[in-house]
Amino acid sequence: MVRTARTLSPGRILLVLIIQALFWNGPTLSARTPRQFRISLENAPSHVQVLAVQEFARRLRNETEGAIAAEVFPSGELFRDSDVVEALHRGALEMGVPGTWQLDRFVPDVAVFLLPEFFGRDLAVVHHHADGPLGAAINRRLEARLPVVVPGRWFDLGHGHLFFRQGPVQNYADLQGQVIRVAGGLANELRIAELGAQPVTIAWGEVPRRLERGQMDGLLTTFETVRSGRLWERGVQFALEDFQYMPQYIPLVSRRVWESFTAEEQDLFRTLWEEEVQKQRRAAAEAQEAARRELVRQGVRIHRVNHDEQERARRLLLEAQPDFVRRLGIDPALLEILQESPRGPDRSRMP
Repeated sequence: MVRTARTLSPGRILLVLIIQALFWNGPTLSARTPRQFRISLENAPSHVQVLAVQEFARRLRNETEGAIAAEVFPSGELFRDSDVVEALHRGALEMGVPGTWQLDRFVPDVAVFLLPEFFGRDLAVVHHHADGPLGAAINRRLEARLPVVVPGRWFDLGHGHLFFRQGPVQNYADLQGQVIRVAGGLANELRIAELGAQPVTIAWGEVPRRLERGQMDGLLTTFETVRSGRLWERGVQFALEDFQYMPQYIPLVSRRVWESFTAEEQDLFRTLWEEEVQKQRRAAAEAQEAARRELVRQGVRIHRVNHDEQERARRLLLEAQPDFVRRLGIDPALLEILQESPRGPDRSRMP
């Protein structure tokens, strides 16, 4: 005679129920198991980039009901941006959002956005190319040469300018011989050197100490970065506002981790990132404007380069651009994409 559940002992009934739960709900339980997802950033917690990534991580945790346990580590707590690619390769990190200037040593073509072609150009022009065929080509090359996936468009930082301990600095003649810190990127070093200064690459965490000790005369960075680091307290007193280039941040996710996501999780990830890009770019522009006002309140003297002088500097840099391209190892095919792509709504410098 076949025994029914009513004739089973209480212990066997419990066992049957457990087995049924494992078979019927196994995938759901597995999906809810938290998966570590560390995001490494180098900027301080108050920085506009960090705030945006934290909001993205919060939404990713919530939308996946904790299945993707996204957590942000700012201030280089896990890795400096210069070490993010290696960390992703070793499996020591799930995601980073390094600046374009940190990636040209791995994929030289990224430096196309640091060329003199973009010196003094409007933000709309940068977006036109970063979001268009040129940016798409860079993303494909990053994914082909590194163990990463680029899940969406790039975040903004804001135009880079020159800041100094001593001054006044009112033109490019005042740069001659000055030691200028850059965050990275051979293209930045070449541009600064062409303008007559002495570039040196220094990680962000070292900047305050070196400023205080007088181990650098100035730095290439943005108003927001100076504000977030309160660098006027470390000796920054002057700024030459000349729109050197437009730093952006590229999202990099470990390919191994990305491929472990379901198709639904990948779609959600891309959607949330795209929504955050829209907000972050607006916030970045507003943050730069607010930071500039804050620097003025703190006594930093800002001199905006006049149009004629900037155009002279631009012509000088463009003459050197072919040499830059050769030394940087940029694929000439990318320059063809840059030249053939429509120029965008405005190629003049920021007003």
